[in-house]
Amino acid sequence: MVEKTLAVYKEAYENFKILVIKFSSLGDIILTTAGLRAIRDKFKRDNYQISFLVGQEFKEVLLRNPHIGELLVCDFPNKDHGLGGFLKLVKSLRKRNFDIVIDLQNNRRSHILSALTLALNRYGYENKKFASLLNHRIKDKKETIGPVAHQFKLLNLLGIQLAEQCLELFPGAEDEQYVANFLNSQWISPNQRFVGINIGASKRWQTKVWPIRYLAGLCEALSLRDIRVVITGNSNDLKRAAELVNSLPKVKIIDGCGKLSINQLAALIRKCSVYISADSAPLHVAAAMKIPFVALFGPTDPIRHLPPAKDY
Repeated sequence: MVEKTLAVYKEAYENFKILVIKFSSLGDIILTTAGLRAIRDKFKRDNYQISFLVGQEFKEVLLRNPHIGELLVCDFPNKDHGLGGFLKLVKSLRKRNFDIVIDLQNNRRSHILSALTLALNRYGYENKKFASLLNHRIKDKKETIGPVAHQFKLLNLLGIQLAEQCLELFPGAEDEQYVANFLNSQWISPNQRFVGINIGASKRWQTKVWPIRYLAGLCEALSLRDIRVVITGNSNDLKRAAELVNSLPKVKIIDGCGKLSINQLAALIRKCSVYISADSAPLHVAAAMKIPFVALFGPTDPIRHLPPAKDY
């Protein structure tokens, strides 16, 4: 009996499991990469496995991240839709017997999911979104601090301190090759300098979008200095991209809108001398790739939303 009991304790000790929850959004998930590195550093022993639950459309952000042992994907609009889909997801998570859940999403769905994993220790922010289902909570005081420092307020509950804020992305060789082929198709001269400009923003924040006439003036000024401009954006920005390109027939703008995945965008930004963007996810990509950036802020507070970087 004693041997069996010791065996159970040994198995539990050797299979300590941590679940980090962050469904969305793109920029916010990139911001978690500093915390992930710190969690891994805190629990260095090989017997600690870190799993990360992310939304289907954002999973690429965490591909090849060395601090994650298991990448779990949820898809609430499709396979995990409704009560039946949600309960299937719960069942899948419960089978993994997590010891700790770190809820970085901090909404009703994530709090309920955290509780239903039956993990003994569940960490998150104190709010009015069923936070009582978490047994380790910290009040969200809405302090005027950077987004990574804000995240570490929660991680402090686990004894994890903020040592290094830098963000991380890990584009693969196939992403680098795609970008190389894309740029080679644009009649690039040897030793050409690039400046990247993200022309869009979230649909929810159209007030962040820089007017076309300002973008055009900047593109023209850069071209006079023999600097090629590559514009980026998603499929929603195609109309704006066409308008910008057509307004500058003498400027050879490279149009990357709607043509790049998130890791391909990271590979492209890596080739830029500077990247310019409104407060949106591509700005976080530039920070993760350690590329100097210019951040255009309008209705949001730069202190609370600017990604950490050395050159901006």
